[in-house]
Amino acid sequence: MIPATVEAPAALFPPMPAIRDAPYWRNVAQRWAGLTMSGAILLTVAVQLGSGGLSALVDATPRHPAFWAVFALLYIAPSAAEWLIFRRLWRLPAVGLVALLRKQIANELILGYSGDAHFYLWARGHLRMANSPFGAVKDVAILSAVSGNAVTLLLMVLSWPLLVEAVAGPLANTFAWSVALIAATSLLLFGFRRQLFSLRRPDLLFVSVVHVARIAVCLGLLALLAHLLLPEVAVQWLLVLVTLRMMLSRLPLLPAKDVVFAGLVAILFGREAQIVPVIALIGSLTVAAHLIVGLLTSVEAFASREKAA
Repeated sequence: MIPATVEAPAALFPPMPAIRDAPYWRNVAQRWAGLTMSGAILLTVAVQLGSGGLSALVDATPRHPAFWAVFALLYIAPSAAEWLIFRRLWRLPAVGLVALLRKQIANELILGYSGDAHFYLWARGHLRMANSPFGAVKDVAILSAVSGNAVTLLLMVLSWPLLVEAVAGPLANTFAWSVALIAATSLLLFGFRRQLFSLRRPDLLFVSVVHVARIAVCLGLLALLAHLLLPEVAVQWLLVLVTLRMMLSRLPLLPAKDVVFAGLVAILFGREAQIVPVIALIGSLTVAAHLIVGLLTSVEAFASREKAA
């Protein structure tokens, strides 16, 4: 199913959809959904500001211009990758990148997949489509999870000697069950792919390739960021560590992920290594960026809807 007004494109990108003239009731529902999401983001910003979490980052914030350039690339990469995907599927205009940024923020700060629901409503209200955008949004989200699981399983195989040393005792059984759950989920989705997916096979392949490329690029940028903060550590070792951190974050049943990650760091660099706080700092800066971008886009959304009212 091609969620656009044109038939199956011969070129890479189909023609751009026009602005949609939605019925009154749908406009009202989408307006309130957008306002609710904007309010939730603003509330999250207020809570973080009230707790002093952002101000605590000021002293620890790096001053290197190169760090911030790489950080900006790391921050925009996930949304930019999804923009490429929906550019192919819908000929999504540049303004869609803002909606995708809000999607990313909502998913990470408010509730998982709440951003996908918000983006779906945004697409319904702004793009003219022959069919509902639900199928495309659903397929892209599922393939993102499947691609992440596939990369995680591959990384487990490559880093197995390290994992055997770091995960022992009671954690070993939990780790094994987590791996089994990831593998079973991926196989289940693959087995029911004909019933689950609505996009054409070439589009599904394109989406999967972009997701895998996004993961690889983000891992590389994260390793480079850590190297800028710890220049004495080689980039390749940092790449190994951020890869392991990403792998551990996707294990659903594994408790104390930070403890396991600290164990892996101790195995590679000794117990005095500063890798863990550096990765934590980058994570905190990412949350701060979410709050700032969420604040700006939410204020803009409120202002735009006030003018339209």
